[in-house]
Amino acid sequence: MIEDKYKELETERLMLRKITDIDAKMLYQNIFNNFDWYKFYYQVPFKSLGEYQDLVSKYKEWYLNGNHFRWGIVEKNSNEMIGAIHLHSKDTLNNNCKIGYIISYRYNKQGYAKEAVEKILDFAFQELKFHRVEADIVVENIDSIHLAESLDMQFESIKHDGYKLEDKYYDEKVYTMIR
Repeated sequence: MIEDKYKELETERLMLRKITDIDAKMLYQNIFNNFDWYKFYYQVPFKSLGEYQDLVSKYKEWYLNGNHFRWGIVEKNSNEMIGAIHLHSKDTLNNNCKIGYIISYRYNKQGYAKEAVEKILDFAFQELKFHRVEADIVVENIDSIHLAESLDMQFESIKHDGYKLEDKYYDEKVYTMIR
């Protein structure tokens, strides 16, 4: 079971750990109360903290079924959860998965996302032994595209109308890293 491989991870400035029900309030305050900020990370606007807490309570089931890892990104100095990162859509047959990430707008452009993504990619390849990790990034999400490129992820293709938000479809750029 993949749950046995789940680990807390650490970088110079960050702790990456499971997101619990207790963390929901901090993540809601830092990210998920601002739909304009997270709309390319998660398509559903949360109308309240309670709605977001309902989603967080499902994380334990996701951890246990082994198809989804989700870490909270905790800034060590403040002990504040400033973002989230996850490996999902595990494809056992082809030995690959997808990655998604978000950092609070208050901590954007300070290198935290890159630091977290580097650590999770290392975990995906070294510990979980994935062969390929893919990031599907909405073309309007310029910061995320720059991050993928700075990590030497390779641009692979465009998924036309790959992401639906409300009544509009967005193209996605597909970036990959192969071990």
